[in-house]
Amino acid sequence: MRQNKVIFIITLLLLMLTSCIKSYEPVIESTDAVKYIVSGQVNRGDTVQHVNVSRTTPVKEPWYFPISYCTVKILDDKGNSYPAIDLHNGNYEITIPASELKTGALFKVDVTLPDGVNIVSDFDQINDCPDVDSVYYVLQDVPGSNPKIPAKGIQFYLDLDGGNMTSRKFRIDAIETWEYHSAYPIEWYYDGKVRHVVPADFSRMVCWKTALVKNVFTITTDNLSINKYPRYPLHVVDNYSSPRLVYGYSLLIKQYALSDAAFTYWEKIQTNSHQQGGLYEKQPLAVKGNMHNLTNPDQEVLGFFGATTVKTKRIFVKNVENMPLNYYKDCETGIALKNGLKQITP
Repeated sequence: MRQNKVIFIITLLLLMLTSCIKSYEPVIESTDAVKYIVSGQVNRGDTVQHVNVSRTTPVKEPWYFPISYCTVKILDDKGNSYPAIDLHNGNYEITIPASELKTGALFKVDVTLPDGVNIVSDFDQINDCPDVDSVYYVLQDVPGSNPKIPAKGIQFYLDLDGGNMTSRKFRIDAIETWEYHSAYPIEWYYDGKVRHVVPADFSRMVCWKTALVKNVFTITTDNLSINKYPRYPLHVVDNYSSPRLVYGYSLLIKQYALSDAAFTYWEKIQTNSHQQGGLYEKQPLAVKGNMHNLTNPDQEVLGFFGATTVKTKRIFVKNVENMPLNYYKDCETGIALKNGLKQITP
C-alpha cells in the first residue's frame, strides 16, 4: 500500500514537471488595434493651455506615438474659438485670455487629424478651487532591502479645506524636484578612433531633476458633513532606493477642482493604476472619457478633456530630523547629460 502511494506521488511530480504554461495571445479586433488618444484641460490659473494627441501601439511594442500636424482648437460656450500652436511632438499649446477663464465657463476641444478624422470632446465646466491648505510629511518606517531592518522614509500628506465653495471633487498632481551631486564630473567625446577625456569641470557637479509622481490622487468630500479632508495620504520618499533626500527635495502640489464627469474619469484611472494583479483582482479596462470620433462614430477615442481651476503650493525638505541618509557617489556628469537631466552651476 505504501509503495503505491510512493509511485502515485512520483507520477504526480513528473506530470507537474513536464507540464508547461502556454502564453495567451488575445484576439484584438481590427477596429480596436489602433485608437486615438486626446487629453488636456483648460486650467484657470495657467497662461497657456495644453492638448496632447497620440495613438495606441501594439501590446508587444508599447511606445509613445505622437500625432503632429493636427488642427487643434478649443471652443467655449460663447462661440469663441482658440487655435493651437503645433509643437510637433504630439503637444499643442493654446492661449486663452484670462478674462474668459471664469467660474462656470464651458470649454471643449476640437481636433482634426492629418487624415481628416474629426474628434471632439464634450463641454466641461470650470469650477472654483480653494487654495491648497497645507502640505507636510511624517517620518515613518518603510520596507528596506532587509525585511528585519526597516528603512526610514517620509510620508507626505495634504489637508484640503473647501470652505463654503460648491466644489466637492478634486484631483492632485505632485511634482517632485531633487538635488543630486556628480562626484566625478567626467565628460568625454569620441572622434571615431580615440576617446578624448575633457578636464573635469567641478562647477557643473550640482544637478537637479524634476518628475511627476505617477500616482493618481483624487479626493471627494461629497459624503462628509463639511467640505474638508484632513491628512490625505500622497506618496512616500525613502532614504535607500534613490538619492532624492540626500541634498535637498522640493514638492510642488497642483490642486484641481473637477466636474462630476472629470472626477468619474480620474477615479477609474486611479482604480486601474492601483490593481495589484492578484488572482481575484478586477481586470484593468480602457477607461472611456468624453472624446468622440465624429468621422467614424464606432471607433472609440481614449482620453479626457476637462476645464478646471488650479491652485498650487510648494514645500522644501532638507535635513530631515532623525533620518540617516545614504550618499550616492557614482553619478557622472556625462551620464547625466545623456539622460537629459538639467545641470546648472551651484
